[in-house]
Amino acid sequence: MMFRILAIFAFLLLAVPGAVIAAQAPDEAQRTAPLTPQEKAKAREAVLDRLLEELAGAETEEQARAVERAIQSVWLNSGSASIDLLTQRGLDALAEENLDRAFFYFDEVVTLAPDFAEGWHRRAAIHYLREDYSAALRDLEQTLRLEPRHYEAMAGLGVILEDLGDRKGALEAYRRALALNPWLTNGKERIEPLELEVEGRGI
Repeated sequence: MMFRILAIFAFLLLAVPGAVIAAQAPDEAQRTAPLTPQEKAKAREAVLDRLLEELAGAETEEQARAVERAIQSVWLNSGSASIDLLTQRGLDALAEENLDRAFFYFDEVVTLAPDFAEGWHRRAAIHYLREDYSAALRDLEQTLRLEPRHYEAMAGLGVILEDLGDRKGALEAYRRALALNPWLTNGKERIEPLELEVEGRGI
């Protein structure tokens, strides 16, 4: 299917330096030239555009979850092998519920790669688990500045705002996330009670 092809393309594009074939005269050997950072960013956005279209149009949960995984693979790929290694170590530590070690790695990630949105997003998750909501909110805001369509960060923002008692803000964040990903886990379940509380029952 198309989304699988795009996922493979995304992985190949971001995992290794991209290349384009420069135009040559017939008697010259072809040679490759690395993509510029601007070209890589443009290609990455094109891949995300298409994957988000696939996600919005998914007809089954199985298809939607596969597209979600493809999008996550794009978000998790920094374009730097060293940053990707630190990220993976942070994810491993998080899976082991070792928050101190996970924080160490993701703090390194955001320090060394401040333009890598997923580093901020994952560090925000650790702040949340530590119940440091103000720090989590700051990191989520930075995530969304760098990756405005990051529906997971939007949903995370909604969770924190709801915990803090800002029902209206939480509802808005959930709706923004659900608009990008109609298959967002527990999205509708979170929105429905907030709609009743914030907007009341329609006449």
